[in-house]
Amino acid sequence: MKQPSRSKVPVWLLLVAIVGASAIIWALVPTSSKRQQADSDSETSEATPASPGAQADLSRLRQAIEVLSRAHADPGGPERRGAMNDLLSQGDAPTKLTLLLEAAAADPSAPDKDPLWPELVQGLSTIWQGETIGTGMDLMVTESRPRARDAIVSSFAKLALERTSELTPPQQQKLSEYFIDLHGKLPAYQKREVEAAARKIAGNDVADLLQGKSADNLEVNREYEQAIQAAQASEKRLAAQ
Repeated sequence: MKQPSRSKVPVWLLLVAIVGASAIIWALVPTSSKRQQADSDSETSEATPASPGAQADLSRLRQAIEVLSRAHADPGGPERRGAMNDLLSQGDAPTKLTLLLEAAAADPSAPDKDPLWPELVQGLSTIWQGETIGTGMDLMVTESRPRARDAIVSSFAKLALERTSELTPPQQQKLSEYFIDLHGKLPAYQKREVEAAARKIAGNDVADLLQGKSADNLEVNREYEQAIQAAQASEKRLAAQ
């Protein structure tokens, strides 16, 4: 499998260790330009207790993850939907990423039968912008929690289909390679998503290979055969003149 590449100047160093539902782990390590300020903030926070508002927010977010971790008779009911909305409403991207992945990993619902799955995928997809796209892609191969990994894969399939222009050529190449590496391990519904995304960013031949079509039937080979036949027909016409 292709190993994740490292950006020369990474903005996010995404932490994807397994976390408990009672903890919120920040997914952003400040770059060197921000470390001094981060240390200063840390010293201040040690001397200042958390405000009641912050504690209330933390409690609500913990409760939201707890709600999503339970089996429900009505997966699209107001309790689950409210919990998902609480997580999606987080404005800080690293916090939102950590919360959504934790919720995805803890949720027992089958993705293809979960009415909130599209909202989860959409929420993750909005996080991937600019330089975060590259580090986010690496989560597809480093995330160890199956349901969280599947959510990341679906979020990038959505990005490839709906926001193709935001992907640079190297990013499209990298994403195509990851799709190829992961395809055989994905559930059927997700294979279709990845195949459609690969067709959009890598062309018909890559998607056809993922679908199991013979290399002899690839578009490039058909075009080659058509070119040969056209050349032969041209030679015959010239010889007949």
